[in-house]
Amino acid sequence: MSEKRRDSFQRPPVIETVLGIQFNPIRGLTNAHLGAYWNSLGSEWPEVEDSPILSEQFEEFGERKFFPGAINLKFSQEPLCRLRIQKADYSRMIQVQNSRFHYNWLGRSGEDYPRYSTVRPEFNQELLKFKAFLKKSNIGDLEPNQWEITYVNHIKRGTVWQTPEDWSRVFTRFPMPFTTTDERIQLANPSGNWRFEIVPKQGRLHVELQHGRLGSTDGEEAFVLKLTARGPLDQELPASEALNKGLDLGHDTIVDAFCDFTTEESHQYWSTT
Repeated sequence: MSEKRRDSFQRPPVIETVLGIQFNPIRGLTNAHLGAYWNSLGSEWPEVEDSPILSEQFEEFGERKFFPGAINLKFSQEPLCRLRIQKADYSRMIQVQNSRFHYNWLGRSGEDYPRYSTVRPEFNQELLKFKAFLKKSNIGDLEPNQWEITYVNHIKRGTVWQTPEDWSRVFTRFPMPFTTTDERIQLANPSGNWRFEIVPKQGRLHVELQHGRLGSTDGEEAFVLKLTARGPLDQELPASEALNKGLDLGHDTIVDAFCDFTTEESHQYWSTT
C-alpha cells in the first residue's frame, strides 16, 4: 500500500462520500413509516424525494461467491421506495429504505471535503436516530448484515492532466487492454470495472472508472473514479462493533487503493493548497 494517504491531501478530488449499512428487511416497515421518520428529523432536513430501491448486495465467498454480471431478481407485492432526504444546505443526504440506511456528504454545496473522522460520527448519530424511531414506533430492531462505504472522485481536465498523453501521469495501475502501437488510432474513452478481494475474505473493493463530460455534453471533461468497499459483518463481534470495524476497514482500503492507483505527481498536485 502507498505510504501517501489521501487523508493528508489538501485538495483531494473527492466530491461525494457514502457510509451505509444493509440490514435484514423489517416486517411491517412501510413507506408510511419512512415518511414519518423523515418528519421526525425536523426542519434541518426539508428536502425529500422518492427514488427506486437499491437491490440487496452480498459479498460472498466460496461456492456462492460473486460473479460479475450476475442478475438477482426479487419479487414483492409491496410497493417499495427509497427516500433521499437532504439538509437545507444540500451538504448531507440520508438515504433510507427497508433494507438500507446510507449517509452522504455531497460536495456540490462548495464545502471543503470533510474528513472521515468528521463524517463517521455524523453517520453514527443519524443511524442512532433511525434506530430510536424504529423502537419508538414499535416496528422492530435493525439487524445489519453488510457494511458499505463509497468515495466518488472527479479528476478534471486542466488539473493533473490536459491531454490523453497525460493519462499515464495520473494513473499507475489500471490495465488498458486495448492499447495499440498503430499511430493512426488513439484510445479516446478509457473506462472499466475492477473487483478486488479484501483478503482474507473480509469484503471486496469495487472500482469503476469512467471518462466523459460532467452533467451534460457541454460539461467539464473528467475522469469519474468511484471506489466502493463492501463486506459482511464480523459475526464474532457485537453488531455495533462489527459495523465500526467494517467501515474503518472499508475506509482504509479505499484510501490506500486510491493512492496506489494514482501517481506521485498527482499526489503532489492534490497536496498543495
